[in-house]
Amino acid sequence: MQEAAENAYRTNCNFCGWKYSDQCTELIPIRCNVRKFSNEVFQMWRCQNCRCMHCWEVVDLDHYYNGYGTHQQKLDFFLRLAYREQFRRFRKSGLKREHRFLDYGCGAGLLVAYLQSRGYQHAVGYDPYGEAEGLNDASVLESRSYDFICLQDVMEHVEDPRQLIEDLSELLRPGGVLFVGMPSADEIDLNQTDKYLHQIHLPYHLHIYTEAALVQMTGKFNLKAIASYRRFYVEYPFVFGMNMAFVRRYVRCSDDTSDALLDPPRVRSVLCSPALLFDGIFGYFYSPQHAITVVFRAPP
Repeated sequence: MQEAAENAYRTNCNFCGWKYSDQCTELIPIRCNVRKFSNEVFQMWRCQNCRCMHCWEVVDLDHYYNGYGTHQQKLDFFLRLAYREQFRRFRKSGLKREHRFLDYGCGAGLLVAYLQSRGYQHAVGYDPYGEAEGLNDASVLESRSYDFICLQDVMEHVEDPRQLIEDLSELLRPGGVLFVGMPSADEIDLNQTDKYLHQIHLPYHLHIYTEAALVQMTGKFNLKAIASYRRFYVEYPFVFGMNMAFVRRYVRCSDDTSDALLDPPRVRSVLCSPALLFDGIFGYFYSPQHAITVVFRAPP
């Protein structure tokens, strides 16, 4: 395992300040779910006060992001279908074509590409670990006039979420909207780490918060929660395979890494597996709802 940075560990909850104690809190060993580092094991603990969760080890994240498979994603049919539900949520909260849109932590920039293909030409992205040209250009953060900011699967990757929310709130226009989507500490059971391996996602997820913690942190910056969603946006009823029950079983049938979703589709394996076929058709109705998206609006 990569040496922890100066043997540093996260011993305090970065939400409520509660201090870890080995007398009342267990360190749970959990392997990395990224193929390049799948032989490495990290540890997570849950705050006994606020129920948020924290990665114990402090590691060199540049080293681990160097093997991050999702940087190689493409805007294919299935990803467009997944983004359609996210787009519906944006539109429901008032997104219009003339609005300025920032996808912060945009990865490969595929959501931005999707929005631009739908006519949203003022959509831009930023990711400090972005490899595509222009995506790590911090100049987009100099504009303080965004109508919408999307923070999807980002909060859990940063050490100081309050500072991030404060910085982004200053980029919003009056009445602007902030979307925050992340795994939910309310739903993750650390006694079933195999079941929640891909939501825990160590060592990349430094902290995983409860919904109450997210709302409380964001409310301090005069952002009001106006809507919430308990289901991950990639899920659809009656669309084969577009549910987390199917995804979970599908990757387990490979090497149980997130990279398995980027490999060529294993159609024969699916057709020969009654369990995968059943999950693909009906899994939406019993998929674990371990994600939370909260929509916030800035003061007018």
